[in-house]
Amino acid sequence: MFRKFHIRVAVFCTFMTSIIMISMSALYMIPSESNMRENEYAAFLNDVHMMVTTLENQLILSNEWIARMERGGMYIISILDNGNPILYEELVHSPRRQEVVEAARSMAIRDYGFSPEETLFLTRVTNFTLDISRGRQYYVSAVLIPREAGVLQVFIIYSLESLQRQIVNQRVTLLMLNLVGIGLLGVFSYFFTKKMLEPLKKSRKQQTEFIASASHELRTPLAVIQTSLSALEKADEEEASKFYNAIESECERMSSLISDLLALASTDNYTLSTEMKELELDTLLLDVAEKFEILAKEKEITISVDLPPHKVPPMKGDENRLTQVFAILLDNAVSYSPVGSEIGLSIEVLKSKIQVSVVDNGIGIPEEEKDKIWERFYRVDASRKSGKHFGLGLPIAKEIVHLHKGKISVKDNPKGGSTFVVTLPI
Repeated sequence: MFRKFHIRVAVFCTFMTSIIMISMSALYMIPSESNMRENEYAAFLNDVHMMVTTLENQLILSNEWIARMERGGMYIISILDNGNPILYEELVHSPRRQEVVEAARSMAIRDYGFSPEETLFLTRVTNFTLDISRGRQYYVSAVLIPREAGVLQVFIIYSLESLQRQIVNQRVTLLMLNLVGIGLLGVFSYFFTKKMLEPLKKSRKQQTEFIASASHELRTPLAVIQTSLSALEKADEEEASKFYNAIESECERMSSLISDLLALASTDNYTLSTEMKELELDTLLLDVAEKFEILAKEKEITISVDLPPHKVPPMKGDENRLTQVFAILLDNAVSYSPVGSEIGLSIEVLKSKIQVSVVDNGIGIPEEEKDKIWERFYRVDASRKSGKHFGLGLPIAKEIVHLHKGKISVKDNPKGGSTFVVTLPI
């Protein structure tokens, strides 16, 4: 499923970015080609002006000058003196040249009223664009220059083949760049979307594992309840009492598990309710420690609380949620600490933070598993499955601490065991 989705997203990203790239190229080409045409036309008009000025002032035209003006085929200069072609016309006569000149002359007469028979006192210049079949395009300047002995009829024709070639080369270059860009975008989109989907795949995997673990944890108490109910039908009064106790215990266990699952679901959906108000963290910690005194005495465990000599400043937080955090840490400490050990709670006031440490002498946590303990349903010692420990306490504690914009971490206790550190802003 993820592979198909990955390919579709990569293709979609490539397609959309390709459209944007092609659109940007088109937007670049339109003004660029327009500028190229304008510059070419401006250069043509400048050349025409220079040629016309020379023709007006020269009484004798040399073939060398006309050949130089034609610039190796860029221009065609056709000159008729009183309707008669000059010698140069006969020297360079060719069918293609004659075709272009005749087309220019016909268009000038037909569309622009070019008439060499009219009486002129000033030079008349008519500029236009000529299109011939097979995509050939020319700028044409039809000029009538009055002379004492008649009229000089001049057609200055500039081929746009070079300009069209430049435009085609630019288009091909942009097309190749776009194709290369699209290819690179495709590769980038493939690996980028693959990287972007990794958290989603990981989340999906964690969700599947979470559901499997939750189902497993719920199945165990349900099996005990079903077995106890079946046994109740044949049990005497004394045995029935044991089965009733077992059912009640497993119901409490299921209730605790469901409460934990609901708490985690609320944090995932950002709907975990909190009531932030000013509280004294040292007083809260003493209350939590007092609640665990009886449980600790059963295992001959001592709980000590080390408070700073000066008053701990008040902080804003949810009293019930923070009580839950320290209850989880103390419960784990008592459950996994050996008989006759000691659990220490301490508070340290930093610049703008309060740091609470819970130190135990339990089984400890291997270095490679320190990051995993925050995962749901994870237990350091999988063989020790306490009836009320599902591997959800620490993930819940972490989420609550994060809601308070704090941090929770674990490190080794030099004397053996672990030290959990909760840092909260004041």
